[in-house]
Amino acid sequence: MKEISDIVEATAKAYYLSYKCLIAKHIEVSNFYNDSYSAYFVPAITTAAFSCELALKNIRRSECGKIPKGHDLKKLFYQINETTRKDITYRTIQTYNLKSEILNAPEQFTEQEFENSLVLHKDTFVTWRYFYEGFTNTDVDFLEAFMFCLNDEEQSYGEYVLNQLALRDYKS
Repeated sequence: MKEISDIVEATAKAYYLSYKCLIAKHIEVSNFYNDSYSAYFVPAITTAAFSCELALKNIRRSECGKIPKGHDLKKLFYQINETTRKDITYRTIQTYNLKSEILNAPEQFTEQEFENSLVLHKDTFVTWRYFYEGFTNTDVDFLEAFMFCLNDEEQSYGEYVLNQLALRDYKS
C-alpha cells in the first residue's frame, strides 16, 4: 500500500479497510449462526458508503482545490470531471464483472446498470447510518466494486473475492 499524506484520502482508505474487516467478520459470524445479518453488516455497509463519499470528495478536491459538502454519491460523482467519471465507471464495471466471472454468473454489469446503481445508492451512507428508520435495497457488490475503484484498489479485488469465498467455505 502506498504512503498517504493527505487526511481525506487516508480517511477514505481507513474506511475502506474497515469495511474489509467488518464484512469478513460478518461472513464469519453469519455463517456460524446461519443468519443473513450480523452486528457487523450495517457498520460494513455504512463504512463502505462513507469511504466512497470521502474518496469522491478527495478526487474533486484534487481537481479544483475545494471539498464539496453532502453525502449524495451521485451528486458528488457528477461534480468530478467527465474523464475521471468515465474512468471510474469503466473500472467499476470491470471490477463488478470480475466478481461475476469468479462466481460463474452469466450476467454482465453494464454502463446503464452502473448509472441505475449510482442512483439507487446515492444516499446509502445516510440510509444505512439510520437503518432503524427502514432499510433500502442495496447491491453490496456494486457498492464494494465502486469503493475498491474509488480507492484505487481494484487490482486486489479478485484476490479479495476469492478470500471471501474461502471464508464462506471454511465456515460452512
